[in-house]
Amino acid sequence: VTERTALRNIAWLVVWDGSRHVYLRDADLVFEGCEIVFIGENYADRAERELNGEDLLVIPGLVDIHSHLSSEAIRKGITDETVSPGFWHSSLYEHLPVFDPLDDAGRMACLNVSMSELLLSGVTTVADLSPPFEGWLEALAESGMRAVIAPLFRDARWYTRNGHSLEYDWDEAAGRKAFRRAQRMIEQAISHPCGRISGMVSPSQVDTCGEELLRDSHAFAKERNLPWTIHAAQSVTEFLEMQRRHGTTPIQWLDDLGVLDERSTIAHCIFLDHHPWLHWTSQRDLGLLAETEATIAHCPTVFSRRGIALNTFGTYLDHGVRLAVGTDTYPHNMLDEVRTTAIVARIA
Repeated sequence: VTERTALRNIAWLVVWDGSRHVYLRDADLVFEGCEIVFIGENYADRAERELNGEDLLVIPGLVDIHSHLSSEAIRKGITDETVSPGFWHSSLYEHLPVFDPLDDAGRMACLNVSMSELLLSGVTTVADLSPPFEGWLEALAESGMRAVIAPLFRDARWYTRNGHSLEYDWDEAAGRKAFRRAQRMIEQAISHPCGRISGMVSPSQVDTCGEELLRDSHAFAKERNLPWTIHAAQSVTEFLEMQRRHGTTPIQWLDDLGVLDERSTIAHCIFLDHHPWLHWTSQRDLGLLAETEATIAHCPTVFSRRGIALNTFGTYLDHGVRLAVGTDTYPHNMLDEVRTTAIVARIA
């Protein structure tokens, strides 16, 4: 929309006054193209389009810091109805590999549904952690949202034969190949003519990536001044596996590698060494996250369905840890995700 548009008599208008959000009643908002030209009462100048805002809440666009747009919609009604008692209720190892769109058509269908949910809930910027597939960039561009693609890559895949023992199938050559493909995809995103797509470097999980891949991917992110993200501390199983391999927690291992810093976003950082399910001997993880200025992608819906939560939201804030909210799974409804964040924070 390039003509001047006036939203008149907005019931609730949330604006930024330079230091905080403030709430205006019965206000007007006028924009032209991508520029807001007026906020206040009784706009008297011209406008080619006039819209009635009497029943509207108008807010700044929301940012979804962590989502899997091309896979989660197909799991609706499936993974939230299953349990994995052998893996402390995490559905990562038994169920997610089974219910996965295996072709580009399936991924595109999931993507379109997910983007619709995001737009309906006020999201204007989204980080999409997905395996690269044909048409990904074009679909994101057509949505009108600002998108940060995070093409996934890893050295190993996990699997279980019995529902309680986790195994890893390692292939570093495949991991390196996927990393190179992710680099190319990110460069394509940055140069996309829409001007609204950028990239994030995203090794998949702390337990499926080797030291070399993590160091090299973080170095690439630093060289290109890009954000870097990884899943870590998302299950009891993963925590114990990293202790077995390295004698330290997932978060402390990332810090030892030098990849935990202000450009790092760690999803989901629930099973830190202070979590009561672990009964661990140290309590260093929260302090490290605060000191390194890393950000946590907090996605409460997907974990609360399995009886899992941060311990606790307030404790993380009290330690000075940065938290940002993502939807992760279906439905990609950011307003519901923020509501769930508040509700779960009261419980745990």
